[in-house]
Amino acid sequence: MTSALLMLAATLVAAPPTVTALFPAGCQVGQSVEVTAQGALGDKPQAWISREGVKLEFAESGNKFKVIIAENAAPGLCWIRVFNAEGASSLRPFVIGTLAEVAEKEPNNSAKEAQKLESNQVVVNGVLDKGGDVDTFAVSLKAGQTLVASLMAKGTLGSPMDGVLQVLGPRGFVMEHNDDDHGFDPQIAFTAPADGEYGVRVFAFSDVANSSIAFAGGANFIYRLTLTTGAFVDHAQPMSVERVAVADEPPALRKLRLHGWNLPPELVELPADSVVDSFVVRHALLGNTLTLPVEAHPSETELKEPAPEPQEVVVPSSMTGVIGKPGEVDVFRLKLAAKQAIVIRTDARSAGSPLDPVLRILKADGSQLQEVDDGSKGDFDPDANFTPPAEGEYRIAITDRFGMGGPRFFYRITALPSRPDFELRVAADSFVLSSDKPLEIPVTVDRQRGFAPEIEVIAIELPEKVTAEAVVSEKTGDKSKSVKLVLKAEAGVSYSGPIRIRGRVKAEPPIEKPALTTLTSFGATTGDLWLTVSAPAAK
Repeated sequence: MTSALLMLAATLVAAPPTVTALFPAGCQVGQSVEVTAQGALGDKPQAWISREGVKLEFAESGNKFKVIIAENAAPGLCWIRVFNAEGASSLRPFVIGTLAEVAEKEPNNSAKEAQKLESNQVVVNGVLDKGGDVDTFAVSLKAGQTLVASLMAKGTLGSPMDGVLQVLGPRGFVMEHNDDDHGFDPQIAFTAPADGEYGVRVFAFSDVANSSIAFAGGANFIYRLTLTTGAFVDHAQPMSVERVAVADEPPALRKLRLHGWNLPPELVELPADSVVDSFVVRHALLGNTLTLPVEAHPSETELKEPAPEPQEVVVPSSMTGVIGKPGEVDVFRLKLAAKQAIVIRTDARSAGSPLDPVLRILKADGSQLQEVDDGSKGDFDPDANFTPPAEGEYRIAITDRFGMGGPRFFYRITALPSRPDFELRVAADSFVLSSDKPLEIPVTVDRQRGFAPEIEVIAIELPEKVTAEAVVSEKTGDKSKSVKLVLKAEAGVSYSGPIRIRGRVKAEPPIEKPALTTLTSFGATTGDLWLTVSAPAAK
């Protein structure tokens, strides 16, 4: 009996981390915070962090650890993975902020019990920890001050909540209400009509529709509420940045024009040059950050001055515009050769715009050739594949499906050559390999627009004595759509660390692309995969 209990205790200890959420889910630059992990950290936990300047210190036991953010750490979203010798947790988001941070304190359900905030430039880390929970905060405002209240929950943190924000007047009446501003996360920009103490109220429904009309809550209904009367960026024009070559001497100066609230003159335009895959708009005066994609082609902004003909879009390039008023239709022209197949992509809802775009392709005389609305269920940003019947000039028209418009109805259209391409996908971001049994990792091959060449699928950055033979996705047959990468480890290997899976194509120039996995709860993808190699389980 005693030996059986000892074996059971060893089994319970020898388990991989199972972290399902972190609270709080962020910390200010240059500060530290104690974080509670939902789930279990396992025995002797360590951490992998996606960016520099973030350090974790684990206690000897329990499910808490300390996060330390360096003074020079870059603000924005990072990812944390907890691991040990037995395995690893899935990636969890953690936000590095620029504003001071406070923790929500109960009781604060009603306006009378509102938690008084000492500053009107702060991030509140809170949780709606049970059904019916409501969190209320009080801030002091002067007449004419604009308070931005922005909730981060479902979109970035993966909290299973459809949040609601309300601004209450000094007498407790609701003055502003917002539900879904960016996805399921609400946001309000409120200008105080008079001096006084105003309330900001947070509650939520479940992100999954049900027959209940009650407020929802739970331990994983975690949120970050930004409250600021300082600078807050909403979007940039253009919405993407053109990549510059390292050898450029000096690189051409490109500027972003920022749009938002309470922006001082020095933040209206910022330089934007990048040699990496994303550009983060950040500044000491900003209460938030904005991440923009970096493209290999030009990124332009629509001209608002009256013109005799529509502004030209070239292939390839991106164009940022705004449906500035209800009923507005923006029209651009592009010149195409006969049978010059192109793809026109739109970004609006996915970038936080309230625009529900409808994309139309027209002849020069205005007659319609094609109309595209939603990309798929839940995807409001349409893409169009178009092959012109003849050489000539064509039109791209974009508007809101319901005829709405305003200064925040921004969008980006991108015109690209329609070329064959491929993507690789795997089903998980973490794998466990035992030295007595090979590990098969299925890799899905998505061949787009008739991509035909063979694709060599390989695993790289493997530890010593762990091998994986390359496997080829063939032009036709079952292996054109899916292959299995087989990993093997020699006896005695112990490892827990990152690996990568890539697809290579012999071409001029050669093509190499990473295998990605979807982080479903966050609407994100990653190529940061993890492998744990462990000894065979005791029998």
